[in-house]
Amino acid sequence: MMSQKPAPDFCPTRHAVILAAGESKRTRPLTLHRPKPLIPLLGQPLLAHILDELFGLVDRVTLVVGYRADAIQERFGFVYRGTELRYVRQQTVNGTASALQVVEGHVNEPFFLLYGDNLIGRADVLATCVQRYCMAALQVDDLRSFGVLEIVDGTVKRILEKPENPPPGALANPGIFHFDEQVFPALRQIRPSSRGEYELTDLIAMLAQDHAVGYTVCQNHWIPVGNPWEALNASAFLLARRANLRAEIESAATIAADADISGAVRIGRAQIGAGTRIVGPAVIGDDVVIGVGCVVDRSVLEDGVVVNDGSVIEHSALGLGAYVGAQCLVQSSWLDTGARVGDQARLVARRFDDVRSVADTMGLLDPAVMATHGTVLGAHVELPSSAAPEPGSVIFP
Repeated sequence: MMSQKPAPDFCPTRHAVILAAGESKRTRPLTLHRPKPLIPLLGQPLLAHILDELFGLVDRVTLVVGYRADAIQERFGFVYRGTELRYVRQQTVNGTASALQVVEGHVNEPFFLLYGDNLIGRADVLATCVQRYCMAALQVDDLRSFGVLEIVDGTVKRILEKPENPPPGALANPGIFHFDEQVFPALRQIRPSSRGEYELTDLIAMLAQDHAVGYTVCQNHWIPVGNPWEALNASAFLLARRANLRAEIESAATIAADADISGAVRIGRAQIGAGTRIVGPAVIGDDVVIGVGCVVDRSVLEDGVVVNDGSVIEHSALGLGAYVGAQCLVQSSWLDTGARVGDQARLVARRFDDVRSVADTMGLLDPAVMATHGTVLGAHVELPSSAAPEPGSVIFP
Protein backbone atom coordinates (compact mmCIF):
# COMPACT_ATOMS: atom_id res chain seq x y z
CA MET A 1 0.00 0.00 0.00
CA MET A 2 1.43 3.37 -1.04
CA SER A 3 1.62 5.95 1.76
CA GLN A 4 1.50 9.58 0.69
CA LYS A 5 1.04 12.32 3.24
CA PRO A 6 0.38 15.81 1.91
CA ALA A 7 3.39 18.11 1.87
CA PRO A 8 3.37 20.71 4.64
CA ASP A 9 3.11 24.38 3.79
CA PHE A 10 6.03 25.14 6.10
CA CYS A 11 8.85 23.09 7.56
CA PRO A 12 10.77 24.09 10.69
CA THR A 13 13.89 22.40 9.28
CA ARG A 14 16.12 25.23 8.05
CA HIS A 15 19.33 23.40 7.17
CA ALA A 16 20.32 21.37 4.11
CA VAL A 17 23.39 19.24 3.47
CA ILE A 18 24.43 18.69 -0.15
CA LEU A 19 26.93 15.98 -1.09
CA ALA A 20 29.20 17.35 -3.83
CA ALA A 21 32.63 15.84 -3.27
CA GLY A 22 33.03 13.24 -6.00
CA GLU A 23 35.27 13.50 -9.05
CA SER A 24 32.52 12.06 -11.28
CA LYS A 25 34.51 10.22 -13.92
CA ARG A 26 31.30 9.28 -15.75
CA THR A 27 30.67 12.92 -16.64
CA ARG A 28 34.06 13.37 -18.26
CA PRO A 29 35.12 15.28 -20.30
CA LEU A 30 32.82 17.88 -18.73
CA THR A 31 34.47 17.32 -15.35
CA LEU A 32 38.09 17.17 -16.46
CA HIS A 33 38.56 20.86 -15.71
CA ARG A 34 35.67 21.56 -13.34
CA PRO A 35 33.81 19.80 -10.51
CA LYS A 36 30.39 18.46 -11.42
CA PRO A 37 28.49 21.14 -9.42
CA LEU A 38 29.94 23.73 -11.82
CA ILE A 39 28.72 22.09 -15.04
CA PRO A 40 27.01 25.02 -16.78
CA LEU A 41 23.27 24.81 -17.47
CA LEU A 42 21.68 27.87 -19.07
CA GLY A 43 24.59 30.02 -17.97
CA GLN A 44 24.41 28.95 -14.32
CA PRO A 45 26.19 26.08 -12.56
CA LEU A 46 24.27 22.90 -11.81
CA LEU A 47 24.60 23.64 -8.09
CA ALA A 48 22.96 27.06 -8.53
CA HIS A 49 19.81 25.40 -9.88
CA ILE A 50 19.69 23.14 -6.82
CA LEU A 51 20.22 26.05 -4.43
CA ASP A 52 17.50 28.02 -6.22
CA GLU A 53 15.00 25.29 -5.32
CA LEU A 54 16.02 25.67 -1.66
CA PHE A 55 15.67 29.47 -1.67
CA GLY A 56 13.45 30.51 1.24
CA LEU A 57 13.11 26.89 2.37
CA VAL A 58 16.38 26.79 4.34
CA ASP A 59 18.64 29.36 5.93
CA ARG A 60 21.86 27.31 5.85
CA VAL A 61 23.44 24.87 3.40
CA THR A 62 26.46 22.75 4.27
CA LEU A 63 28.30 21.58 1.17
CA VAL A 64 30.46 18.47 1.37
CA VAL A 65 33.19 19.12 -1.18
CA GLY A 66 36.31 17.33 -2.36
CA TYR A 67 37.28 17.29 -6.04
CA ARG A 68 38.29 20.83 -7.09
CA ALA A 69 36.66 22.16 -3.94
CA ASP A 70 38.35 25.55 -4.24
CA ALA A 71 36.57 26.19 -7.54
CA ILE A 72 33.17 25.64 -5.91
CA GLN A 73 33.95 27.92 -2.98
CA GLU A 74 35.38 30.59 -5.28
CA ARG A 75 32.25 30.54 -7.44
CA PHE A 76 29.66 30.59 -4.65
CA GLY A 77 31.39 32.17 -1.66
CA PHE A 78 29.67 32.03 1.70
CA VAL A 79 26.25 33.46 0.84
CA TYR A 80 23.97 32.60 -2.07
CA ARG A 81 20.76 34.60 -2.46
CA GLY A 82 20.76 35.24 1.27
CA THR A 83 21.39 31.60 2.19
CA GLU A 84 24.47 30.92 4.31
CA LEU A 85 26.88 28.44 2.72
CA ARG A 86 29.36 26.34 4.68
CA TYR A 87 32.01 24.02 3.25
CA VAL A 88 33.29 20.78 4.75
CA ARG A 89 35.95 18.78 2.91
CA GLN A 90 35.80 15.05 2.43
CA GLN A 91 39.47 14.13 2.27
CA THR A 92 38.89 10.54 1.16
CA VAL A 93 35.96 10.10 -1.20
CA ASN A 94 34.73 6.62 -0.32
CA GLY A 95 30.96 6.64 -0.30
CA THR A 96 27.88 8.67 0.49
CA ALA A 97 27.72 7.61 4.15
CA SER A 98 31.32 8.69 4.59
CA ALA A 99 30.47 12.01 2.92
CA LEU A 100 27.64 12.64 5.36
CA GLN A 101 29.77 11.62 8.32
CA VAL A 102 32.28 14.42 7.70
CA VAL A 103 29.65 17.02 8.69
CA GLU A 104 29.33 15.55 12.18
CA GLY A 105 30.01 18.40 14.57
CA HIS A 106 28.89 20.92 11.95
CA VAL A 107 25.21 19.96 12.04
CA ASN A 108 23.28 19.81 15.32
CA GLU A 109 19.69 20.09 14.12
CA PRO A 110 17.25 18.46 11.68
CA PHE A 111 18.38 18.75 8.07
CA PHE A 112 17.58 17.82 4.51
CA LEU A 113 20.14 15.72 2.69
CA LEU A 114 20.52 16.04 -1.08
CA TYR A 115 22.89 14.80 -3.74
CA GLY A 116 24.65 17.55 -5.66
CA ASP A 117 24.14 16.03 -9.12
CA ASN A 118 20.36 15.95 -9.50
CA LEU A 119 17.95 18.68 -10.52
CA ILE A 120 15.16 18.37 -7.97
CA GLY A 121 11.89 20.10 -7.17
CA ARG A 122 11.40 22.23 -4.09
CA ALA A 123 8.06 20.60 -3.26
CA ASP A 124 9.65 17.15 -3.05
CA VAL A 125 12.22 18.41 -0.55
CA LEU A 126 9.54 20.06 1.55
CA ALA A 127 7.42 16.91 1.50
CA THR A 128 10.06 14.92 3.39
CA CYS A 129 9.44 17.15 6.40
CA VAL A 130 6.32 15.15 7.31
CA GLN A 131 8.25 13.17 9.93
CA ARG A 132 11.57 12.94 11.73
CA TYR A 133 13.12 10.40 9.37
CA CYS A 134 11.78 10.44 5.86
CA MET A 135 12.90 10.12 2.27
CA ALA A 136 11.57 10.79 -1.18
CA ALA A 137 10.62 7.92 -3.46
CA LEU A 138 10.57 7.94 -7.25
CA GLN A 139 8.37 6.09 -9.70
CA VAL A 140 10.49 4.94 -12.66
CA ASP A 141 10.02 2.43 -15.45
CA ASP A 142 13.43 0.79 -15.11
CA LEU A 143 14.56 0.26 -11.52
CA ARG A 144 17.72 -1.69 -12.29
CA SER A 145 20.03 1.31 -11.97
CA PHE A 146 18.55 2.50 -8.66
CA GLY A 147 18.40 1.66 -5.04
CA VAL A 148 14.90 0.26 -4.48
CA LEU A 149 12.84 0.87 -1.35
CA GLU A 150 11.64 -2.13 0.61
CA ILE A 151 8.41 -0.93 2.24
CA VAL A 152 6.56 -2.77 4.99
CA ASP A 153 3.35 -1.40 6.55
CA GLY A 154 3.92 2.03 5.08
CA THR A 155 7.49 2.53 6.25
CA VAL A 156 10.87 1.97 4.62
CA LYS A 157 12.81 -0.97 6.05
CA ARG A 158 15.85 -0.90 3.79
CA ILE A 159 17.10 0.01 0.33
CA LEU A 160 18.07 -2.77 -2.07
CA GLU A 161 20.92 -1.59 -4.29
CA LYS A 162 20.24 -2.12 -8.01
CA PRO A 163 18.34 -5.42 -7.78
CA GLU A 164 18.28 -7.51 -10.96
CA ASN A 165 14.60 -8.38 -10.50
CA PRO A 166 12.91 -5.53 -8.63
CA PRO A 167 9.31 -6.19 -7.57
CA PRO A 168 6.60 -4.65 -9.81
CA GLY A 169 5.54 -1.19 -8.68
CA ALA A 170 8.58 -0.72 -6.45
CA LEU A 171 9.90 2.78 -5.81
CA ALA A 172 13.40 4.12 -6.39
CA ASN A 173 15.68 6.21 -4.18
CA PRO A 174 16.16 9.69 -5.74
CA GLY A 175 18.48 10.95 -3.01
CA ILE A 176 16.26 13.35 -1.01
CA PHE A 177 16.18 12.73 2.75
CA HIS A 178 15.14 14.32 6.03
CA PHE A 179 17.34 13.44 9.02
CA ASP A 180 18.52 14.92 12.30
CA GLU A 181 21.81 14.96 14.20
CA GLN A 182 21.06 11.60 15.84
CA VAL A 183 22.03 9.79 12.63
CA PHE A 184 25.74 10.42 13.21
CA PRO A 185 26.28 7.71 15.84
CA ALA A 186 24.67 5.23 13.44
CA LEU A 187 26.93 6.38 10.60
CA ARG A 188 29.96 5.45 12.66
CA GLN A 189 28.75 1.83 12.75
CA ILE A 190 28.53 1.40 8.98
CA ARG A 191 31.07 -0.94 7.43
CA PRO A 192 32.37 -0.90 3.84
CA SER A 193 30.21 -2.55 1.21
CA SER A 194 31.43 -5.04 -1.38
CA ARG A 195 32.51 -2.01 -3.43
CA GLY A 196 34.70 -0.85 -0.57
CA GLU A 197 32.49 2.17 0.06
CA TYR A 198 30.45 3.37 3.02
CA GLU A 199 26.89 3.39 1.68
CA LEU A 200 24.17 5.77 2.81
CA THR A 201 21.61 3.07 2.01
CA ASP A 202 22.94 1.10 5.01
CA LEU A 203 21.95 4.01 7.25
CA ILE A 204 18.28 3.57 6.31
CA ALA A 205 18.29 -0.07 7.43
CA MET A 206 19.96 0.86 10.71
CA LEU A 207 17.49 3.66 11.44
CA ALA A 208 14.54 1.42 10.57
CA GLN A 209 15.46 -0.96 13.39
CA ASP A 210 14.46 1.62 16.00
CA HIS A 211 12.49 4.31 14.18
CA ALA A 212 9.80 4.72 11.55
CA VAL A 213 11.36 5.84 8.28
CA GLY A 214 8.65 7.39 6.16
CA TYR A 215 8.57 8.10 2.47
CA THR A 216 6.85 10.47 0.10
CA VAL A 217 6.45 9.94 -3.62
CA CYS A 218 7.99 12.64 -5.81
CA GLN A 219 5.45 14.88 -7.51
CA ASN A 220 7.94 17.16 -9.24
CA HIS A 221 10.81 16.84 -11.70
CA TRP A 222 13.94 14.79 -11.07
CA ILE A 223 16.81 15.04 -13.58
CA PRO A 224 20.09 13.23 -12.87
CA VAL A 225 23.36 14.53 -14.31
CA GLY A 226 25.47 11.39 -14.38
CA ASN A 227 27.03 11.64 -17.83
CA PRO A 228 27.38 14.27 -20.59
CA TRP A 229 24.16 13.22 -22.33
CA GLU A 230 22.22 13.63 -19.10
CA ALA A 231 23.77 17.09 -18.76
CA LEU A 232 22.40 17.88 -22.22
CA ASN A 233 18.98 16.60 -21.13
CA ALA A 234 19.15 18.79 -18.02
CA SER A 235 19.90 21.79 -20.21
CA ALA A 236 16.99 20.89 -22.52
CA PHE A 237 14.65 20.51 -19.54
CA LEU A 238 15.57 23.89 -18.12
CA LEU A 239 15.04 25.40 -21.56
CA ALA A 240 11.64 23.73 -21.90
CA ARG A 241 10.56 25.26 -18.59
CA ARG A 242 11.07 28.67 -20.22
CA ALA A 243 8.71 27.88 -23.10
CA ASN A 244 5.86 30.05 -21.81
CA LEU A 245 7.98 33.04 -20.83
CA ARG A 246 8.18 36.25 -22.79
CA ALA A 247 11.12 36.95 -25.03
CA GLU A 248 13.87 38.94 -23.31
CA ILE A 249 16.21 40.88 -25.58
CA GLU A 250 18.92 43.19 -24.27
CA SER A 251 18.72 46.71 -25.67
CA ALA A 252 22.43 46.43 -26.52
CA ALA A 253 21.83 43.45 -28.82
CA THR A 254 22.43 44.06 -32.53
CA ILE A 255 19.88 42.15 -34.57
CA ALA A 256 19.48 42.34 -38.35
CA ALA A 257 16.15 43.71 -39.49
CA ASP A 258 15.19 40.52 -41.32
CA ALA A 259 16.25 38.11 -38.57
CA ASP A 260 13.34 35.89 -37.48
CA ILE A 261 13.05 35.41 -33.71
CA SER A 262 10.18 33.37 -32.30
CA GLY A 263 9.22 31.86 -28.98
CA ALA A 264 10.70 32.28 -25.51
CA VAL A 265 14.12 33.59 -26.47
CA ARG A 266 16.55 35.32 -24.11
CA ILE A 267 19.21 37.31 -25.92
CA GLY A 268 22.05 39.17 -24.25
CA ARG A 269 24.47 41.63 -25.84
CA ALA A 270 24.70 39.56 -29.01
CA GLN A 271 25.09 40.20 -32.74
CA ILE A 272 22.67 38.36 -34.99
CA GLY A 273 23.12 38.44 -38.76
CA ALA A 274 20.74 38.90 -41.66
CA GLY A 275 18.32 36.10 -42.44
CA THR A 276 19.10 34.20 -39.28
CA ARG A 277 16.27 32.36 -37.55
CA ILE A 278 16.16 31.72 -33.80
CA VAL A 279 13.49 29.38 -32.46
CA GLY A 280 12.72 29.38 -28.75
CA PRO A 281 12.99 28.39 -26.11
CA ALA A 282 16.59 29.44 -26.53
CA VAL A 283 19.20 31.34 -24.53
CA ILE A 284 21.81 33.48 -26.29
CA GLY A 285 24.47 34.98 -23.99
CA ASP A 286 26.56 38.14 -24.12
CA ASP A 287 29.17 38.73 -26.82
CA VAL A 288 27.68 35.97 -28.97
CA VAL A 289 28.12 36.47 -32.73
CA ILE A 290 25.75 34.62 -35.06
CA GLY A 291 26.39 35.08 -38.76
CA VAL A 292 24.19 35.39 -41.83
CA GLY A 293 21.55 32.79 -42.66
CA CYS A 294 21.98 30.68 -39.53
CA VAL A 295 19.42 28.67 -37.58
CA VAL A 296 19.49 28.33 -33.79
CA ASP A 297 16.71 25.99 -32.68
CA ARG A 298 15.99 25.33 -28.98
CA SER A 299 19.60 25.65 -27.93
CA VAL A 300 21.84 27.42 -25.43
CA LEU A 301 24.73 29.58 -26.61
CA GLU A 302 26.77 30.82 -23.69
CA ASP A 303 28.83 34.00 -23.61
CA GLY A 304 31.34 34.52 -26.38
CA VAL A 305 30.06 31.82 -28.75
CA VAL A 306 30.65 32.38 -32.48
CA VAL A 307 28.46 30.72 -35.13
CA ASN A 308 29.48 31.48 -38.70
CA ASP A 309 27.35 31.99 -41.80
CA GLY A 310 24.89 29.30 -42.81
CA SER A 311 25.32 27.04 -39.79
CA VAL A 312 22.46 25.22 -38.08
CA ILE A 313 22.41 24.57 -34.31
CA GLU A 314 19.62 22.30 -33.05
CA HIS A 315 18.89 21.05 -29.52
CA SER A 316 22.46 21.76 -28.42
CA ALA A 317 24.46 23.50 -25.71
CA LEU A 318 27.49 25.57 -26.71
CA GLY A 319 29.79 26.56 -23.84
CA LEU A 320 31.79 29.71 -23.20
CA GLY A 321 33.74 30.82 -26.24
CA ALA A 322 32.80 27.84 -28.42
CA TYR A 323 33.29 28.36 -32.15
CA VAL A 324 31.31 26.89 -35.05
CA GLY A 325 32.56 27.45 -38.59
CA ALA A 326 30.51 28.21 -41.69
CA GLN A 327 27.91 25.81 -43.16
CA CYS A 328 28.01 23.43 -40.18
CA LEU A 329 25.27 21.23 -38.77
CA VAL A 330 25.27 20.70 -34.98
CA GLN A 331 22.47 18.50 -33.62
CA SER A 332 21.84 17.35 -30.04
CA SER A 333 25.44 18.08 -29.12
CA TRP A 334 27.43 19.63 -26.27
CA LEU A 335 30.42 21.83 -27.11
CA ASP A 336 32.33 22.55 -23.93
CA THR A 337 34.32 25.70 -23.17
CA GLY A 338 36.40 26.86 -26.12
CA ALA A 339 35.60 23.89 -28.36
CA ARG A 340 36.01 24.65 -32.09
CA VAL A 341 34.25 23.12 -35.07
CA GLY A 342 35.68 23.72 -38.56
CA ASP A 343 33.74 24.78 -41.64
CA GLN A 344 31.19 22.34 -43.08
CA ALA A 345 31.51 19.91 -40.18
CA ARG A 346 28.47 17.77 -39.52
CA LEU A 347 27.65 16.75 -35.96
CA VAL A 348 24.62 14.69 -36.89
CA ALA A 349 22.46 13.09 -34.20
CA ARG A 350 20.47 9.88 -34.16
CA ARG A 351 18.18 8.16 -31.74
CA PHE A 352 19.71 5.34 -29.69
CA ASP A 353 16.97 2.80 -29.00
CA ASP A 354 18.91 1.20 -26.14
CA VAL A 355 19.01 4.46 -24.18
CA ARG A 356 16.34 4.65 -21.50
CA SER A 357 16.41 7.92 -19.61
CA VAL A 358 15.40 7.65 -15.95
CA ALA A 359 14.72 11.38 -15.69
CA ASP A 360 11.25 12.61 -14.76
CA THR A 361 10.76 15.77 -16.81
CA MET A 362 7.06 16.19 -15.99
CA GLY A 363 6.31 15.53 -19.65
CA LEU A 364 8.36 18.49 -20.88
CA LEU A 365 10.82 16.35 -22.85
CA ASP A 366 9.97 13.58 -25.28
CA PRO A 367 11.82 10.35 -24.40
CA ALA A 368 12.90 10.16 -28.04
CA VAL A 369 14.60 13.54 -27.70
CA MET A 370 16.45 12.39 -24.58
CA ALA A 371 17.69 9.31 -26.45
CA THR A 372 18.96 11.34 -29.41
CA HIS A 373 22.70 11.99 -29.28
CA GLY A 374 25.04 13.94 -31.50
CA THR A 375 28.59 14.68 -30.32
CA VAL A 376 30.18 15.83 -27.07
CA LEU A 377 33.33 17.90 -27.52
CA GLY A 378 35.48 18.44 -24.45
CA ALA A 379 36.97 21.81 -23.56
CA HIS A 380 39.13 23.32 -26.33
CA VAL A 381 38.78 20.29 -28.60
CA GLU A 382 39.23 21.31 -32.26
CA LEU A 383 37.24 19.44 -34.87
CA PRO A 384 38.63 19.92 -38.41
CA SER A 385 36.67 21.20 -41.38
CA SER A 386 34.25 18.71 -42.96
CA ALA A 387 34.56 16.39 -39.94
CA ALA A 388 31.61 14.05 -39.38
CA PRO A 389 31.95 12.14 -36.10
CA GLU A 390 29.71 9.17 -35.48
CA PRO A 391 26.54 10.04 -33.55
CA GLY A 392 27.11 9.39 -29.87
CA SER A 393 30.80 10.28 -30.01
CA VAL A 394 32.45 11.80 -26.94
CA ILE A 395 35.71 13.49 -27.88
CA PHE A 396 38.19 14.30 -25.13
CA PRO A 397 40.84 17.04 -25.15
